[in-house]
Amino acid sequence: MTLTPGLHFIEADAYHRDPCATPSLSSTIAKLIIRQSPLHAWTASPRLNPAWEPKDSKTFDIGRAAHRAILGKGGDYVAIPTDILASNGAASTKEAKAFIEAARAAGLTPLKEAEVEQIEAMRLNAAQKLEENRIVFDPERSEVVVIAEVDGVMCRAMIDNAPADPTLLLYDFKTCEDASPEACVRAVMNYGYDVQAAHYVACWNGATGEERPFRFIFQEKSAPHEVCVVELDYDAMVMGKKRITRAREIWRICTRENHWPGYPAGVHQIPLPEFYQAKWLERESAEADHKQRTGADIIEMARRWQSPETFRHAGE
Repeated sequence: MTLTPGLHFIEADAYHRDPCATPSLSSTIAKLIIRQSPLHAWTASPRLNPAWEPKDSKTFDIGRAAHRAILGKGGDYVAIPTDILASNGAASTKEAKAFIEAARAAGLTPLKEAEVEQIEAMRLNAAQKLEENRIVFDPERSEVVVIAEVDGVMCRAMIDNAPADPTLLLYDFKTCEDASPEACVRAVMNYGYDVQAAHYVACWNGATGEERPFRFIFQEKSAPHEVCVVELDYDAMVMGKKRITRAREIWRICTRENHWPGYPAGVHQIPLPEFYQAKWLERESAEADHKQRTGADIIEMARRWQSPETFRHAGE
């Protein structure tokens, strides 16, 4: 399968194997270029790295199943029968392992019954929150694969939901442990979601000519499964565009020269953040103040608190 620029509807596995005519840049690979090195990007590319293999981890199972339940499209999931689980509920029996292997081979995500109930609770709460925010997902427009040439680089993206109405926004759905606005800010910085947003917007514009805003929908995996809809502000998107533009430039150079360098050679002298140093200075000051007031090192107080009742003082 070779896809040309435009919008496509294909299975996620086919997308992740990179179905473009030439090795393409995804947001995941772009983030590796920015955060680590071109060598890491080469390693993650299914078209460049002959040893590349898809990742299939239990860690991703809840996220995959939640996508299916909430977006209405994607790989389905199935409950592991409780009678083939071990007495402690673990999927460690020969029967459970065989069931899981067969399910994955069939493109299904195997979950325990409690996890299936968790997904259903997430689906119900997400439906309520989406309605409150006047967001309607059309399953036929979920997991839309976008192929576009941007700045001379073949790029691809899979957008979780892209309504047919060109006046509506593009969405990406993410599961998390904490969907508070403050936690979402940290997630954007930690996982480079600004780069992802800018990449998706650029791909969509390149494929359709449309300028459409982009939003994330974060949902907590644990009860109460709260939802937070996030749109990056103007400044955040400007910086995201700068980062993805640089990633495309590096990708273009590396593919042209077939050279994928890792980290720079030599010894790297690294400064530690000021807050890290300040924390020690605060402790040092507190300990000095305690010693000046009491004549004893603060460790003596800690030793008394932590020692058994029968051991109160050194030498007893």
